[in-house]
Amino acid sequence: MNQFEIFFDAFYLSLVIFLGIRMLLIEDKDSKILGSMTLLLGLGDSFHLVPRIIANVESNGFMLNSFGLFLGTRVSAITMSIFYLLFYFYIKKKRKAKERGLDFSIIILFVLRLLFVILSFNQSEKMDLISNVPFVLMGLIDIFLLYNNKNKEEFKNLYIYVFFSFLFYVPVVLFKKVNPSIGMLMMPKTIMYVLIVLKLYRNLKKDFVKKDIMEFAVSYLFSGILAGAVYRELGKIYPVEVKMAFVHTHLIVLGFVLPAIFYIIVKKLDISNENLEKLFRIYNFGIYFSFTTMFLHGLVDGYSPLNIVKIGMISVSGIGHILITLAVILISLKCLRIKETLRA
Repeated sequence: MNQFEIFFDAFYLSLVIFLGIRMLLIEDKDSKILGSMTLLLGLGDSFHLVPRIIANVESNGFMLNSFGLFLGTRVSAITMSIFYLLFYFYIKKKRKAKERGLDFSIIILFVLRLLFVILSFNQSEKMDLISNVPFVLMGLIDIFLLYNNKNKEEFKNLYIYVFFSFLFYVPVVLFKKVNPSIGMLMMPKTIMYVLIVLKLYRNLKKDFVKKDIMEFAVSYLFSGILAGAVYRELGKIYPVEVKMAFVHTHLIVLGFVLPAIFYIIVKKLDISNENLEKLFRIYNFGIYFSFTTMFLHGLVDGYSPLNIVKIGMISVSGIGHILITLAVILISLKCLRIKETLRA
């Protein structure tokens, strides 16, 4: 299970952080709040999940990284609280409702949550438990509003995802000291977060158009810049391998430059958006698999992970490179055929 969690955490972080950047760059009146929510969620969780990935591959890792893990849980507790606060105001905006009582309640609960989280920095189990009371109440307010407006397309199924995220979260808070294995419930909780983020992304971006290729390219450019900064800063704390540095350059070249060239070529060609979306989706999955495992290599290779982890990283990376190559070939052939048709 520990080996599976390494991949689970890494792919979760890379997906949510990239989608946060992508959402911020979409031209929509809700892009700033939804993009900020998503990016904050990913960055906040990284403070906890990066040390957890390392703890899963290092000998006595959880004991050696105990402070980093604890600090990470406090940071993610704060960012998750901000996530649900912003979520509330997004729901309010879409409902076009003025409810000062609820506004006041959610803000008071948020302030209490922050206060109790700060007080829990002394590693008090009691204060940690108390800090989750206002957080759960914040979630219940969001669930109540989402359920009452479940017929709105923007809120479809969101109340289910938020409800189950808390349903999986609460037992961990209550019983993690009694039975540590109950922490496995954090995985389905994380899946609920992914479903929330994907739904919010679809609220912003419904139909694929050629311009999206360039927008993805710019998103990959910013992701590459962020990857370079992460490599530099993580290297001050952990013995990261140079493979992580390649994420920066590869994202800029394969993530930004190549799609930008594709966009210049296809923007005036008679290719349907539907066909182009299918081809570019293959390319995006290739990028996702390749560069997540490249980051993972840089993070864990210095700790001599188990062979099953090495095989997993090589296999997923290989699939990613195959998908990138396949997408490049298919898009190139599609463009050549259309140009030949025009000449004829």
